[in-house]
Amino acid sequence: MRLPDGLRDRIRLAAEANHRSMNAEVVALLEENYPAPVPENVTDPAARLLFWLAKRIRRRTPKPGSARERQAALYESIASDITARMEAIHQSNQKGGNG
Repeated sequence: MRLPDGLRDRIRLAAEANHRSMNAEVVALLEENYPAPVPENVTDPAARLLFWLAKRIRRRTPKPGSARERQAALYESIASDITARMEAIHQSNQKGGNG
């Protein structure tokens, strides 16, 4: 990747200040500015809370593979599972005529 003059030095300084490698600093900035999409139609309160918690954890840019990063991934996985299961229940209720 080509970087404008001086940008590499600014990234290096930011990485040092945040106690990260330059690569981790760039990944953290990209994750912050381009977060993974959260489904817009999440209505289940538990799933919404888990997505929110994961977003809060990721905002602090945990190191890849760290306990905090794995915790955020787990929250996202559980929230996605809840969302999918609630959608399946909703579709089942529509087909069966149950409320």
